Amino acid sequence: QQRPSNNLQTSSFEYVKYYKPIGVTCTTDLRVKDNIIDSINHDGYIARHRVYPVGRLDKETSGLIILTSDGRIVNAVLRGERKQPKVYKVKVDGLLEDRHLQRLRDGIIIRTVAQRKGRSEEENTLIAKTKQCKVERIGPSSVEMTLVEGRNRQIRKMMEAIGFNVVKLHRVEFMGIKLSRGLTEPGDWNYLDEEEMNLVKAALRSVQQDQEEDDGRGY
Repeated sequence: QQRPSNNLQTSSFEYVKYYKPIGVTCTTDLRVKDNIIDSINHDGYIARHRVYPVGRLDKETSGLIILTSDGRIVNAVLRGERKQPKVYKVKVDGLLEDRHLQRLRDGIIIRTVAQRKGRSEEENTLIAKTKQCKVERIGPSSVEMTLVEGRNRQIRKMMEAIGFNVVKLHRVEFMGIKLSRGLTEPGDWNYLDEEEMNLVKAALRSVQQDQEEDDGRGY
């Protein structure tokens, strides 16, 4: 019987949640104006290690983003069947009818271009129906959408496909971590607390268990 490894230590890494302001670009390239590293440093966070954002938000999108020095996290929460849910509040430039909400829930064919280096735009282009998602009305022109997919500018493209432009896009939750838990203004940041770190450890543990099962099968 294979013994589970104990390689879940997290104490040597940094895990931070950040209320990304509109206008900040989710890149670690310091040559890019208004990059997220300069932004969070300006807001008072000085990293002990090199950190990077887990996933990305568009420059025009505000809200919750996680930054970490733990390279295991991306594989644990953004890849394949391990993708974690992301919750957004969305406001558009018109009145959303119930039929619009149902179309969003059922999935809409959109064209998206992934941002993967080393591939042509054609290779990175996907024309496909979005996966079913949770959509709840919060106002005449506003909804809350929960996505597991992470296609480039997906919500904006979905809204365009049903005849609307997004005027405000704001992420309030990712992998169970909530923006409202301690972050109130753009630029606010904090280290993940114990409960939030338990969510991170659960994601890491799932990857580790899958790897151990594969090793046990001789893959």
